[in-house]
Amino acid sequence: MRYLAPTLFLWCCAASVASGAETMHAVVFSDGSFQLQTVPKPVPQAGQVRIKVRAASVNPVDWKQAVRAAPGTRLIPGRDLSGVIDAVGDAAGPWKVGEPVIAIATGGSYAEYAIASVNAVAAKPRRLSFEEAAGMPVVGETAWRALITIANVKAGQRVLIHGGAGGVGSSAVQVAKARGAYVIATASPIHDEFLRSLEVDEVIDYHNAGFEEKLRDIDVVLNTVDADTGARSIAVVRPGGILVSVLGAAPTTQCEAARIRCAVTGHATGEMLGPLSELADQGKFRIHIDRQFPLADAAKALELNREGHTGGKIILVVSR
Repeated sequence: MRYLAPTLFLWCCAASVASGAETMHAVVFSDGSFQLQTVPKPVPQAGQVRIKVRAASVNPVDWKQAVRAAPGTRLIPGRDLSGVIDAVGDAAGPWKVGEPVIAIATGGSYAEYAIASVNAVAAKPRRLSFEEAAGMPVVGETAWRALITIANVKAGQRVLIHGGAGGVGSSAVQVAKARGAYVIATASPIHDEFLRSLEVDEVIDYHNAGFEEKLRDIDVVLNTVDADTGARSIAVVRPGGILVSVLGAAPTTQCEAARIRCAVTGHATGEMLGPLSELADQGKFRIHIDRQFPLADAAKALELNREGHTGGKIILVVSR
């Protein structure tokens, strides 16, 4: 529910300030389903920009938001996007019309136009296509928060990433490698080649091997899988090391008994997209696209994401 209020607020504001002729196509969750509808085009306020969306990416929070929505809710899902700035709410702001960017949207990105705070926008990496760049914001910033802001990974440290082939996991692999870490990832064997292409040092098949039986003295563990994986990871972290989770912290008493730090990443705000964009332009960060769908097929894309087991990102192509 924590993402719902901003979306509904923006929906109402956009509807009230946009003129009747100012409309766009957007995917709207309404009456229990996702439908492509014609809606008012949002108008940026001070401290905001409007972006003509080229592509958006699908994240689990997008369909979870709909599942948790109260009856009668209407909302535009999505947070990630890439596109070109179309209008600015404050002419004195840092961004100009025509600039290609990536952003985390305020009020939904499954639309032809979206609003973002000026602090949640970064230059689109020149090395990446709009489709690839759209997959960066949420997963990339989540990985950055976990490994840089919280864990402060250093060269030579041993980093274990659970779910290394997923969106956050594969982003974390690249962030850790860019810092000079020795990276171990758990994943299904069908993703082994993909992870090797990211220069993972060791891949552990979670189907056939208990990672806690193979590993010890890990400096940093990032858990993107589930609570059970987090609890089992405590045993492999060295005293003084850290276990970071995107799913909620491990039990405090167990962490204290093991003499390790346990932390959670928090939510991506877009404020760390600049360093990620620079990393991509250095050739040290890329997005693997698993599937692409047109905006009209967003419901299919969301269902595929909900099923899990994808390697990389699911992208919605909005415009060319």
